[in-house]
Amino acid sequence: MPRGRPRKFDREKALQDAMLVFWRNGYHAASMPDLTEAMGIDVKSLYAAFGNKEQLFVEAVGLYMVATQNGLWGHLEKGDPARVGLRNMFRSLTEIMTDSANHPVGCWTTLALVDEDMPSLVVRAIRKARSDWLDVIGACLRAAKDAGELPDGANVDSLTRFYVAIVQGVGIQAHDGATKAELDALTEVAMGAWPEVGAADEVKEKEKEKGEMRH
Repeated sequence: MPRGRPRKFDREKALQDAMLVFWRNGYHAASMPDLTEAMGIDVKSLYAAFGNKEQLFVEAVGLYMVATQNGLWGHLEKGDPARVGLRNMFRSLTEIMTDSANHPVGCWTTLALVDEDMPSLVVRAIRKARSDWLDVIGACLRAAKDAGELPDGANVDSLTRFYVAIVQGVGIQAHDGATKAELDALTEVAMGAWPEVGAADEVKEKEKEKGEMRH
């Protein structure tokens, strides 16, 4: 008898389904049966389409980061003042991180476990996803300083790490059950730490005046 034609499948949807399994279970606990069942394909088809488990994971991280770029980083590239863009990004972040109807809550790449038993390809993908946040927010803040939206004395590197830490904190706290309202309040406190233009110069001037009074 002639062999039947191979069953076609939607590769993009299968990848998205795999991403949700990895997001929910982590790399180690996401078994091949879990993945193939969610993706609607057999092991042979998985290897043919994606290579192996670690390559599938890396590709799933790439899909996650595309969604991150479209849903979050895009707010930093709309031409708004950096402070406005960052606040809008945080508002979208808290909404996405608490959206239990469409995916696991929390930030997958923040919560992803990295250990010595993981393939190096997987570890690099996770760490790159995390470092990309530093690159994107850092670029936004450097441009803000060049545009005069931050004072000359602002420490952009430290401010970048502060806001990335807020992103990661939102991801962890959302996973642990924090509500959108609670996380919105958290990010508003973080936005309150934005250095005001002229504030640093004013502090320096006051310190100078105190020094002159001592003499």
